[in-house]
Amino acid sequence: MWRFVVVLLVCVGAAPFLPGLVEGRMNNLGNAEVQPASDNQSSSERKHRISLNRHGQFIADAYLNGRSVDMLVDTGANVTALPESLAEDIGIFLQSSDFNVQINTANGITYGARAVVDGMRIGNIRLKNIDVLILKDRSLGGPLLGMSALTRLQRFDISRDTLVLVQ
Repeated sequence: MWRFVVVLLVCVGAAPFLPGLVEGRMNNLGNAEVQPASDNQSSSERKHRISLNRHGQFIADAYLNGRSVDMLVDTGANVTALPESLAEDIGIFLQSSDFNVQINTANGITYGARAVVDGMRIGNIRLKNIDVLILKDRSLGGPLLGMSALTRLQRFDISRDTLVLVQ
């Protein structure tokens, strides 16, 4: 059943990108010309590109507190979400009483715990003190990179099946 929740979260996360993706494809039909970088782009910007995988998902190869983690990019998630076992692997240990944040999912109501990841790295992008929500493993199939991390970036956008993160 958790697979259903993950698929639902991916669909909800992808929905905001579909109009822009379709419009971008329509505008680019027959146009193979590569546009040069704009002159006003800062040379200090850090960028990381993530290609769409064969399942139509963007999977970020991230490092959380120094540990390598594959995270599903989910723009429909307000907060970055981690399974409890992963949280423990990166040094976040919780008590049962910490799971007091009510969350509505496709499977019903569950509870999560608020926490902070000290450091996150995706390519050459580095973020500190990212708010996360920890869920019991049975409630979350895998880690989700949500808006609590993405809004810390200067911008992110999708172009030609590639998600570009800019810090």
